[in-house]
Amino acid sequence: MNEPAAPRRLTDPDMLKGLTHPLRRRLYRLLLQLGPATVTLLGEHVEADPGQLSYHLRELGRRGFIEEAPELARDRRERWWRVVPGAVSWSVDQFTDPADRAVAETVHRDMVADQFERLRAFQAAKQEWPPEWIAASTTSNNYLRLTSDELTVLNHELNQLLQRWSALGRIDPATRPDERPDDRRENVFLFLHAFPEKP
Repeated sequence: MNEPAAPRRLTDPDMLKGLTHPLRRRLYRLLLQLGPATVTLLGEHVEADPGQLSYHLRELGRRGFIEEAPELARDRRERWWRVVPGAVSWSVDQFTDPADRAVAETVHRDMVADQFERLRAFQAAKQEWPPEWIAASTTSNNYLRLTSDELTVLNHELNQLLQRWSALGRIDPATRPDERPDDRRENVFLFLHAFPEKP
């Protein structure tokens, strides 16, 4: 298995604009979950015509989120896409220009809304999962009293722990779906927000 690439810090607001469209966010997430895929494979998970999917994949590629994987193609008609290795991180606060900050705030707001929509969708359909998956799922609220420095350390420790666990089921970006061994793993979405709050 390949070692994970170092995280990339996103500083270009034009790159961030690649995530302003909901279909592009969905395609990026699908490529993270499924590994390399073609328009046909992605079309099985989203309602969009192949032309739309191809356009949005090219836009994600142009902005550096995904790349073509020509070595996976079996003929000239097949066009494979994969996520560029390495996590991407960014912060709204790093954008000082008002227009750039507006883009960052919009993307952040939409991503948070997506996170809670995914939780709502799971709750609405969780009985479709086997009992062991329902039992393994969790929701947790924690109220801590910390300094900003302590919260920074906690976030760092949690991210290190999550990186270690994410390596277990990482999909090799050099393999097609039909070449991967079967295992009992499912895609698990864990999202976390930690912020100060006035009582």
